[in-house]
Amino acid sequence: MVLSTPQTGKSGRPAVTLGLAYAALRAGNVVQARQMLQERLAQHPTDADALEMLAEVAAGQRSFEEATMLLRRAVAADPSPPRRMALVEHLRRYASPALALKELEQLPRPLRDRYDIKGIEAGMRGVLGQHDRQIELYQQIARERPSEPGIWVSLGNVLKTVGRTGEAVKALQRAIKAEATFGESWWTLANFKSFRFSDAEIQKMRQVLRGRLEPNDASNIHFALGKAYEDRADYEQSFSHYSAGNAIKAESFQEEQKSVTGTVDESLAVFGRDFFVRTSGVGFAAPDPIFVVGLHRSGSTLVEQILASHPLVEGTTELAVMNSLRDRLARSTGLSAPATVAGLDTDRFASIGEEYVEKSRAFRQTERPYFVDKMPGNWMNVPLIRAALPNAKIIDARRHPMACGFSNFKQNYATGVGFSYGQETIGSFYHDYWRFMRHIDEVAPGAVHRLINERLIEDPEGEVRRLLNYIGLPFDPACLEFHKTERAIRTPSAEQVRKPINREGVDYWRHYEPWLGPLKESLGPALEHWDD
Repeated sequence: MVLSTPQTGKSGRPAVTLGLAYAALRAGNVVQARQMLQERLAQHPTDADALEMLAEVAAGQRSFEEATMLLRRAVAADPSPPRRMALVEHLRRYASPALALKELEQLPRPLRDRYDIKGIEAGMRGVLGQHDRQIELYQQIARERPSEPGIWVSLGNVLKTVGRTGEAVKALQRAIKAEATFGESWWTLANFKSFRFSDAEIQKMRQVLRGRLEPNDASNIHFALGKAYEDRADYEQSFSHYSAGNAIKAESFQEEQKSVTGTVDESLAVFGRDFFVRTSGVGFAAPDPIFVVGLHRSGSTLVEQILASHPLVEGTTELAVMNSLRDRLARSTGLSAPATVAGLDTDRFASIGEEYVEKSRAFRQTERPYFVDKMPGNWMNVPLIRAALPNAKIIDARRHPMACGFSNFKQNYATGVGFSYGQETIGSFYHDYWRFMRHIDEVAPGAVHRLINERLIEDPEGEVRRLLNYIGLPFDPACLEFHKTERAIRTPSAEQVRKPINREGVDYWRHYEPWLGPLKESLGPALEHWDD
């Protein structure tokens, strides 16, 4: 971006320039900078630099829709590749990967062939479920830059997603060979439930830990060693490494990222029976969405795989669409999300539901009439979902709190999930989820179908029939042979759901019970009444 130099207007006052606006922005005078940029654009409406700078200001103030409009105007005025890439990055982060991909496809072919642009495109293809093309792009980059471990890890992850496990393991071993201190390579390999580290690999990880490492690399290797010793039934050693990895990772999150207690307290107050009565039937009537909600590691991937095996249901992924709509609403009011949703006029909900369905189309690959949105945290959006999409189905996938809690403790997530890196925060989070869903049962009976993981394992056919009956679908035997369904799965449970149902994980947490006292205590009454 080129900043213009001061000029003098006819009035004798300095004309508004980007340099002055930039100086105001650097000094922290955001309101002044915005005003100056708006004055500049009143004088020069096609000034692409001013449009892009004002878009940055708008995005900084979380006015993402305004920023999108400004960046589109900037590209229309100056369709140069750097300008368009600014729009691509903005759309990728704040709007829609489908829209971002359309803009990226407008770039000149030589620029699209650059390895960094290929990486951006590959990431967006993956989010949209276009995994064959994503694999091609990562393979091209790996051939160009074979010594970069991150590329091999990205390739390994997508190969795992589509079930090409052997190739995925080889890609990750290439990553380790390229750079043994790159902790993500070790943890991604450990995250294959069927993979077992050799003695030499364990010693190599321990050796690497003794060196100087970035915190994230050290955390990843501790988690990998936790899995390595778990596979050898050395549970005490395993737990010590899981604990070390969690302690490092927890430092990267603020306290407010680890708890939803305040949000749940407010939601219990504003989403009473009167809200559900007032909003009954006012939303968009589409029956397409099936929401599978609950905590991470609760068996939700299994539920999704069962449903996606039905000929009328498509499995998508964990869609961020409803969270995005909710957050945009809250930004427009300046209030919290619960207060915003509870205060909406009833005539707003139909357009929200219609927008959700429309934006979700980008993630669908088939013409099946129903689709699954498996975003776990949508349990906090149940009131909005019920109001905006009254015919949508909501399934609460639930698992024993100790099994679910420990499974989160030993899982090192790629992003987010801030509550999962401490026993106390895991227990508190589960307790908040439990009391919120219990409240929903009281004020909106029948709004949610609860599916207990342990009951599904004991009686697969009975629970599947009850599930399909709730959705309004005929029973199909393919749902009991879900492990034969070939589809991309982007969660840590990908390998498990490609096998028949088994009991091996039900009481596995008991191997670690001597060290799980803080988790038990923080669960409170949810420990005894989780499946009431």
